Amino acid sequence: MALNISTQKVDTWKKRIQKFELKGSTYLCQQSGKVWVSASVDHQKICEKVLGVATGPSSLESYLRWDDVQSTDLVELLYQLDSFD
Repeated sequence: MALNISTQKVDTWKKRIQKFELKGSTYLCQQSGKVWVSASVDHQKICEKVLGVATGPSSLESYLRWDDVQSTDLVELLYQLDSFD
């Protein structure tokens, strides 16, 4: 099943990624030219595989955060999320 990517009207700098087969969500966030990722539940395992050890907890409870994510890592992360079975 394909990825579902959404955003809120007020927080357009934050994109939510979900996949039916995975519990939780991944958020891609961009502010001031910096990109970071927050992920919960199943998404955390995939993010750790692609991005390595998390920078720390996110502002959202039960989410981990990865700071200063490179564009090549974002592409790989999207691919890994999409190809998860």
